[in-house]
Amino acid sequence: MAETVAPAWRRAVQAVDWTLLLLLVVLVSIGLIGIYSATSSSGMLQFFTRQLVSVGIGAGAFLIAALLPREWLLRIAPVFYAASIGLLGLVLLVGRTVYGSKSWLALGGMSFQPVELAKLGVILLVARLLSEEGRELQQVPVLLRFLLIVAVPMGLVLLQPDVGSATVFAALALVLLWWAGAPPLLVVLPILMAGMVLLGLVSRTAVLLGVVGAAVVVFLFRPPLLIAVLSIAVLGAAGWGASAVYSMLKPHQKARIEAFFEPERDPQGIGYHVTQSVLAIGSGGLLGKGFQQGTQTQLRYIPKQWTDFIFCVPAEEFGFVGAALLLAALFGLLWHVLGVAFRVHEDRFWSICVAGIAAVWGYHTAVNVGMVLGLVPVIGLPLPFVSAGGSAMVVNMAMAGVVANAYRHYYRR
Repeated sequence: MAETVAPAWRRAVQAVDWTLLLLLVVLVSIGLIGIYSATSSSGMLQFFTRQLVSVGIGAGAFLIAALLPREWLLRIAPVFYAASIGLLGLVLLVGRTVYGSKSWLALGGMSFQPVELAKLGVILLVARLLSEEGRELQQVPVLLRFLLIVAVPMGLVLLQPDVGSATVFAALALVLLWWAGAPPLLVVLPILMAGMVLLGLVSRTAVLLGVVGAAVVVFLFRPPLLIAVLSIAVLGAAGWGASAVYSMLKPHQKARIEAFFEPERDPQGIGYHVTQSVLAIGSGGLLGKGFQQGTQTQLRYIPKQWTDFIFCVPAEEFGFVGAALLLAALFGLLWHVLGVAFRVHEDRFWSICVAGIAAVWGYHTAVNVGMVLGLVPVIGLPLPFVSAGGSAMVVNMAMAGVVANAYRHYYRR
């Protein structure tokens, strides 16, 4: 009897993604330490307490997502997506406005952001769509359904308006197009469009030069002439329309873009966050100033540092070593998750799910770290598993559960 039980027990242990669990513990611990340091001396420990509660709820979400049968996930994907879309619509009607965006729903004494649920909803529904037999992105109806799945929540988020979260859907779509084997030109076009938008914020002459360069890139893929002409026209329209879109942005959103290009122009105004975050990171040195000894952190030079600018806390208080440990854990997580996506490539549903989750975490990480270093505009994206935020923590833990589920199926097949 023992001989038959032991192998089964060992297989169950092997099916647990211990690497994922270890990396989650490291990241969540670093986040809790940073949040405690940033809030304890200012009498705002409620943010630390809320994060602890969110971690507990997130642990439950992780277990549920990790243990649900594959067939159940396939069945609930449309329902989950529809529910997230409904909540995004509801938030436009009765949502709470924070920093100029109506993006929060309040329930009693708690609040959450439906956009976080929508990210997972998009991943699950796209994975279900593309895992159906005979469904390929080369088929126009399938491609249109894919774009619609992404465009609906992205459009609702833009109406809040929350431009930062909307860009997450764009990045997610780009990665999933590439991962699912879309035509190369279709993957490159969004990248060219983003470049044209940036050029449109510079000058119309820059747009003209950009169109010429984009035309060269498009023709390198040798598409049909009509497709090439339409692509170049869309890229040109994106560049020319960028200034019009810019004029429609909220003042605080314009200020963030201006702060990215010239943070030193107004260090006490639009460039304040970036200037102070760079000072905090640079002042940490090799080993940092010590726990709860960071000047920028403890004197609150960086407002609400426990959220989007949490990276500054370990960088200032634990120096280069602390920042490197955090980055190593984040990049280790992304590398491991991509490895899982490759391992389960034979199961299209699991592979697309895990690749989409890696895309969301990778984009959040790149933009958040880029924000605090002044490399990208401040668009308000939290650092996965580290920044304070109950909605993001719970959904990220659920996403981690999906990764663990895929890993478990791989080792138990």
